[in-house]
Amino acid sequence: MAVMAGADSPVSGPAVAPEDHDGGHPPGLYLLFAVEFWERFSYYGLQSILIFFLLWHLSMDKVSAYAELGAFGVLVYMCPVVGGFMADRWVGARHAVRAGAVLLMLGHGLMAWQPAQTVERLVTPEATYDLKRPILYPAEGEDGARQVVVNGTAQVITSLGSVQGDDPDARVLTYVGPDGAAVTLRGRLEKTPDAGGLKLFYLSLALIAAGVGMLKPNISALVGRLYGQRHAARDRGFLIFYLGINAGGLMGSIVCGWLGAALGWEWGFGAAGIGMAVALATFSLGRRLLPPELPAAEGGPRAASSAPGGLLALAGGLAVALGAWLIVDHPTVVGHVLDIAAVAGLAAVFWFARRCDARQRRHLALLLLLMLVSVLYWTLFYQGPASLNVFAAEWTDRHIGPVLVPAPVLQFPDKAFVILLALPLAALWRWLDGHRRDPGPVTKFGLGVLFVGLGFLALAFGIEVTPAGLRVGVAWLLSLYLLQEVGELCLSPIGLSSITRLSPPAITSLLVGLWFLSTAYGQRLSALVAQATVVDGSLPAAVQLASYQAVYLKAGLWSCAAAVLLLLLVVPLRRLND
Repeated sequence: MAVMAGADSPVSGPAVAPEDHDGGHPPGLYLLFAVEFWERFSYYGLQSILIFFLLWHLSMDKVSAYAELGAFGVLVYMCPVVGGFMADRWVGARHAVRAGAVLLMLGHGLMAWQPAQTVERLVTPEATYDLKRPILYPAEGEDGARQVVVNGTAQVITSLGSVQGDDPDARVLTYVGPDGAAVTLRGRLEKTPDAGGLKLFYLSLALIAAGVGMLKPNISALVGRLYGQRHAARDRGFLIFYLGINAGGLMGSIVCGWLGAALGWEWGFGAAGIGMAVALATFSLGRRLLPPELPAAEGGPRAASSAPGGLLALAGGLAVALGAWLIVDHPTVVGHVLDIAAVAGLAAVFWFARRCDARQRRHLALLLLLMLVSVLYWTLFYQGPASLNVFAAEWTDRHIGPVLVPAPVLQFPDKAFVILLALPLAALWRWLDGHRRDPGPVTKFGLGVLFVGLGFLALAFGIEVTPAGLRVGVAWLLSLYLLQEVGELCLSPIGLSSITRLSPPAITSLLVGLWFLSTAYGQRLSALVAQATVVDGSLPAAVQLASYQAVYLKAGLWSCAAAVLLLLLVVPLRRLND
């Protein structure tokens, strides 16, 4: 199977002997660098503003919005299992990448044709009041607060909370009247969504998930095939490719995040669609720079070199998108599908383990342990586009110098930190390996979980020391992202590297699929952690902020405790890595 690591770490697939390039990098690397740059530009651009679109345009409550974001993330990491299998068996990596780019362009493009804003009304015994939300991203102090229209005049709502009782839609609303006095309304909150527009919105998400599934694992395989058996050059090539991934993510967060905040949602989504159009054009024009697929007679994909191969890849991708469309708006169903896939995969591994020798069984045990540990890391990592994004909007002083940074744009520092730290950390690992001091995968995973835990503890401490009535300084959020990305570089590139090194060849693809599913579980659990931060919006600000602190403190402590336990077990677990 063509493969994709953790969040974004690429690992090579089977090599197709290319021409020698005198120790340099083949031109195809820069083609694939450009394609992946624009693909990640589009995906992270979407990710930076999606939670706010769910909350402020579709008027979802936070619990539902986090669940939907998690379901989408699960599908994004389940679909590559199908896309990689399809490319390996039938259509080949090149056809799969092109089909994925087409699906992504369609998905991001459809996002620009957004559904109409959900209509909200508070129905009281005396009258019905329209509620309004900001069309664009709110400025400092607005926090996305709704307004209530009273006698034709919009008044800012100071609190809107639930009412205890049998009716889950009962609300109590407070606003400041024209005379400066607080006015309270009690009634039932009614929402009227754009039903047709919502269907297109969910179709867009499904197309994007399927497109990622077709493109992401197979473009990494193409990079590996450029180098044949030139392992050192291939490692350097993947480092360049990895930097391109993060450069695209960085620019997407800034450009799409700023456009969505300043000009409107459709501008941010549209920019992501334009990015994928550029990626598709780039790949189509430069395909001649890529090595050919193996013929079917030599074990290559059956339709890779045939004329209908491209249509077959697109049809397969559309079938995946259709399946995703049926369930993307049902997070519980998505979770059940993930459970079924994981149980089936684990059962296959245990069945195969019966035929393995003792050494192979030790390796399988180590790989399954690493996958389990990675779930904890990804659970916290994916707070970034979820609860941390909302925290940045509602509770963070987003001034960097004189500039007020929109919350979606604050998704860029994690990619910036990866770009800054990737080369030094890679050099450190090489130096340790050269001196026979390589810490091994268990230690690296332990450090990864430790650093992300320390990041959340740092933010929890920042909340604690922030004076009442003030927003939390942006430096605390940036410190979390810095520590988190140190953890990512300790964990993410090591995961699939360990799988390709330790797994029995007969089930390498199966274990790669389980690695994807462990990341999907992180997405699923991240939604639960984000939901735990939610409290009634009518509660005092101090209580709402304390909820974030409590959740982040617990998350940090659990992560650090798990890391310490894992590091204490390094010596007894070392024999599993022999």
